[in-house]
Amino acid sequence: MEVVETGIIGLDGILGGGLPKGRTILVAGPAGAGKSTFGMQFLYHGIVSGGESGIFVSFDEHPEHVREEALNFGWNLNDIEKDNLLVIIDGFSPRAGVSSEEEYQTPVDVDELITQLVEIIDKTSAERVVIDSITALALSMTDEQQIRKQILKLSAVMSSLECTTVLTSEMRSGVVSRFGVEEFMSQGVIVLNYEYRNNVAIRSMNIRKMRGLKHEMSERPFSITPNGIEVYASEQFYF
Repeated sequence: MEVVETGIIGLDGILGGGLPKGRTILVAGPAGAGKSTFGMQFLYHGIVSGGESGIFVSFDEHPEHVREEALNFGWNLNDIEKDNLLVIIDGFSPRAGVSSEEEYQTPVDVDELITQLVEIIDKTSAERVVIDSITALALSMTDEQQIRKQILKLSAVMSSLECTTVLTSEMRSGVVSRFGVEEFMSQGVIVLNYEYRNNVAIRSMNIRKMRGLKHEMSERPFSITPNGIEVYASEQFYF
């Protein structure tokens, strides 16, 4: 199976080379675990190292905050946006009910989002997509059956477009599938854990599943460095 590098130090080796190309991958974890950083690092690496254009859909933060946070890792998103290698879709402002000057915006609606993604992918030939997060998207719906149907639809469309897609999802109480469908509809699941022990923040990561690839199952520690996420592949994490 063809794979694409994540650009995350230590992770590609654990995965056997990278994420399966053209598949949908769920990155789940509690608030503050590093899900958004994971997604942007995956996009940025694809653009600067692999020549693959990308799309970042932000429902959890205003795009300006996304750009500012990326600069903390040395990732200048403005430059690659100007070169039409990256498109950031503002899903935050419509969700918050505030005005936005962003070129690309989407209401919190799966059908509208899909329409816009198809148009942008056709225009830019984007190969990598990050949706941050499907939790925010799902919480705009009131019916659980509708949530499941819409998440499945989004995953199916992205797979048909042959994009390697990362969907972030917020975990609560250690449950990966908050809406009962996320883990099922994803070809791969990566779980980021984050907890405090003796007033020290401990981060760890495990590959819960990755269809079509042989991968390690051990819990591995990781940190968020000035250059992004780094996984310590030679170390194991013990609870």
